[in-house]
Amino acid sequence: MNEFPKHLLALAFFNLIPALLSVFFLFGGATIGYSPNALLAFLLYFLSNLLWIIPVSTFFFGLNEFRRGYEKRSLALLIGGSLFTIGDILFLILR
Repeated sequence: MNEFPKHLLALAFFNLIPALLSVFFLFGGATIGYSPNALLAFLLYFLSNLLWIIPVSTFFFGLNEFRRGYEKRSLALLIGGSLFTIGDILFLILR
């Protein structure tokens, strides 16, 4: 972790908050919608789980891109993941 700047690590660790919130998405019934159709219900469940999977994956992809030398791309990934994290928190609060 010594090879990463402190501001980048702070932005990256903000993307790990959805990993703590994943319990609410998996077992708390926080889905985007409900449907009597089994296939559509599964797709809505999968889509609501993407709300916490995407920010956690941007944590790893963002740090990997910085390690490979793509600073701007890693910053864009981490900022996008942070926006998803804010969306996750708002989704859980407003649901």
